[in-house]
Amino acid sequence: MTLRTALEDWRQFGDGRYRAFRYLAICQGVVAVLAGFDVIIPFALAMGIPPALAVLLGIIPLAGGIAQLVMPRLLDRTDGNLRGITILLAAIAEPRGFYFAAFAVLAAAGILNGFAAFFVLAAVVGFTSVISSVATSNMLSWYSAVLPENERRLVVPRLLAISLAVGALLLLPIALALDALSHHIGMLAYAIPFVVSGTLGVAEIAVMVKLPSPGRVIVPPAALAADGPDPQATPQLAQFVRVSTLNALGMGFAPSFSVFMISILGMTAGFSMIVGSIGTLTQVVSATVAGTRLVHSSSERMLRHSFWIRALAMALPLLAWPGSVLAPALLIATSMLGAIGFSTGQLAANERVFRLIQGPAVVRQHARYLARTSGAMTVGQIIGSAVIAAGMSVGYPAFALLYAASSSVRVAAWRMARPTETPVSTAMDVSTTTQVYVAPAPMPAPNLSPDMKKTAAA
Repeated sequence: MTLRTALEDWRQFGDGRYRAFRYLAICQGVVAVLAGFDVIIPFALAMGIPPALAVLLGIIPLAGGIAQLVMPRLLDRTDGNLRGITILLAAIAEPRGFYFAAFAVLAAAGILNGFAAFFVLAAVVGFTSVISSVATSNMLSWYSAVLPENERRLVVPRLLAISLAVGALLLLPIALALDALSHHIGMLAYAIPFVVSGTLGVAEIAVMVKLPSPGRVIVPPAALAADGPDPQATPQLAQFVRVSTLNALGMGFAPSFSVFMISILGMTAGFSMIVGSIGTLTQVVSATVAGTRLVHSSSERMLRHSFWIRALAMALPLLAWPGSVLAPALLIATSMLGAIGFSTGQLAANERVFRLIQGPAVVRQHARYLARTSGAMTVGQIIGSAVIAAGMSVGYPAFALLYAASSSVRVAAWRMARPTETPVSTAMDVSTTTQVYVAPAPMPAPNLSPDMKKTAAA
């Protein structure tokens, strides 16, 4: 990979037929960051919610991966209307910033606080996160239906890079504003990022309507049996699912970074958001590099490299004990390494799924993959929350134990991901195509350019 190759890929992505995709990425970036856990966790702690309960908030969205199992049935009952289902789910979940803004007003007025505030916040986070997770996963199937494989490998990583960049650049001034305004207007300061997020969430729905239609996306049982391998049917796919599940368990063990910084190290909410923003900006660069590598090399090798990077990231907080002058630098380094490992691994894993699962089985098998990894992460989060609840009185050691466990599990995943005796060759890895079953009738949006209409019908 060269700089010229990367620049050429971005030049191709700048083509006018991808304009709606770029607008969607911008909206998603704002919503994901300003109504995400970089803001919600400090918001919860500011309301007086105990750290152990604040960590539990991170478990709820994981149910979204398990909920993805209902998608094949929904597609069957709606005659394969992936577009309609996804837009409906997004219309409910993506303006969630407005829900959180209303919650901030109620908290500022003293109407909600303590355990009551936690249960209401958990309900809102759970409801919107699960629906948003299913909608976001559906977008991958949508992209797979309307973009040929070579275009999907070009577009999807760059959408992630744009989304991360926009969110991170917004989070920096928001973090500074929150630290300054919270001294004057208290909890109302948090309504600012939430309202911005809600506004862009509404814009996101308007952009989704303009995307090329995926047509009728169905998963017929007969076709599934003929063309869709079971996760244990091939050694490569079975190994990938096992490794991904183990890595997800390690992700679950890692406690919330914001809780660790604010509750254990005594840092401000603004600083925790700045660290998160630095990590997100790092993901932008990492996703850009990883996206170019995915076009020209092996997703299997990239996924394996991501495990040892994440193992190192989880080991660094062990040195960031309370009172250490190196703690801020170590936390920033952890955030950057974690961002590199996560973005590289996430892109590689998604591409690996679509390269290993063929034909109309992709929707159902992708749902099973998400359910297994989400379930493993949920187990890890529950164990982590229990450890924090039991060890909060001792503080740092409880968090250190969890970070060490997370790092160790990533090392185990790295070892397990070693190529088997009959590995998938790099050539096969790059060239294998994957498409959702799309009914013959093409349904391109009427306002598309001729080139994009050809893409939508492909």
